[in-house]
Amino acid sequence: MEIEGFGTLVNPDEMEWTEVPGGNSVKVLRVSEESGSYTALFKAAKGTVNPPHIHLGPADFYVLSGVMEYRGGVSRAGDWIYEPNGAEHEATSHPEETIYLANVHGAIAFYGEAPEGGGERPIVGISDWRGMKALADLQKQKG
Repeated sequence: MEIEGFGTLVNPDEMEWTEVPGGNSVKVLRVSEESGSYTALFKAAKGTVNPPHIHLGPADFYVLSGVMEYRGGVSRAGDWIYEPNGAEHEATSHPEETIYLANVHGAIAFYGEAPEGGGERPIVGISDWRGMKALADLQKQKG
């Protein structure tokens, strides 16, 4: 809800989770078209593995429940993670259901398989503010 002279107030408990490919669900809290950033709650089902990717802008994550295993180590409920622009991950695994708050300030590009004989892995998908805005619009229609 937009509040005149204040900003935006969101109650995530009043929102439905929206499933996205790969075993994740999301509640989009805010999208900024001006900066290309977004804030969202993510819920990863037990056993979910997010594919290899690179951050095309900084991001930070706060783990509310569960466990995330990634190149930086293992994070648990109460841990805060910062990823600088250019941070790359082979994969991020969730050995148990995990809920985390994400503040993403740029796109995330997902890698495909490396070509035979070597070379750079192709980018096969992008997650950015446009996709998050589409999800937010969908959530508003549901609510």
